[in-house]
Amino acid sequence: MKPLNWSLYPNFSASEFECRCGCGLVDMAPEFMEKLQTLRNKVGPLKITSGYRCENHPVERKKSRSGAHSLGLAADIVPHKVQRYELLTSISDMRFKGIGVAKSFIHIDEGHPYAYRPASWSY
Repeated sequence: MKPLNWSLYPNFSASEFECRCGCGLVDMAPEFMEKLQTLRNKVGPLKITSGYRCENHPVERKKSRSGAHSLGLAADIVPHKVQRYELLTSISDMRFKGIGVAKSFIHIDEGHPYAYRPASWSY
């Protein structure tokens, strides 16, 4: 993937999506970032707790096949101002393909070749 023009996503920075294994890779898909920026415009500030994950990221290494994070098609988010219910309603209205709800974050993705999507789940 070619590097993103982060100026198209004014409420996000590359550092928020950087792989946390220490490799520093940020390979987010433009179509996912456009949709995430639209969500941000709708609901207000979002904290990114996990963005891109390379194949050596500890979470990805545990999987039999890499997930949506490794394709730049997913993020784990926490809302700053909007209530979780309102955020989930917006995510659903925008038809994100994968929605996972945990106590401390909400996972959203646009799928990947090995996932059964659309789907929603809890952790």
